[in-house]
Amino acid sequence: MELLNTSSRTDFPDHVIIGFSEIRSGLSNELLSENEGEEWKKFTNQQRKDEYLSARYLFKEMLIASGLSSEFEIRKHPLGKPYAQNGNETLFVSFSHSKNHVFCAISESTDIGIDTEWLDRKVDQRIVKRILGETEWDVFSDEDPILLWTIKEAAVKCLGTGLRTNLN
Repeated sequence: MELLNTSSRTDFPDHVIIGFSEIRSGLSNELLSENEGEEWKKFTNQQRKDEYLSARYLFKEMLIASGLSSEFEIRKHPLGKPYAQNGNETLFVSFSHSKNHVFCAISESTDIGIDTEWLDRKVDQRIVKRILGETEWDVFSDEDPILLWTIKEAAVKCLGTGLRTNLN
């Protein structure tokens, strides 16, 4: 696990922790809450199961490394946005995965969204046109499509509306 504690950075909100680790296989599902266990069981793809468990392990490891209680449990808002609850305490949480890594962002103070993609991923121009509005297209059409995609997806995750949101 690698951690980036942003508390000393002036360009980040206070109390934001970002971590990543490799996606691991063979992890025990015992650390999952009852709700998480039910969600995990629904995955039929082993890679997706490994991503899910790796994200939950990373989350717990980040809590411990940051001096936060490991008793926080991941829950979801009605549209699927994750958050963590421990009694009356709430943390804002976001997850992302790409190829063989999983990423997690935790904030004590503000909504957060994280996304990651491999820089060599190819994005079809039709998708770029779908995620950019006309004004954005005029300004950003020369930018790397992966950068635009990850910014938009992280923003949508922060809003909590997921990919149901019209990205343009």
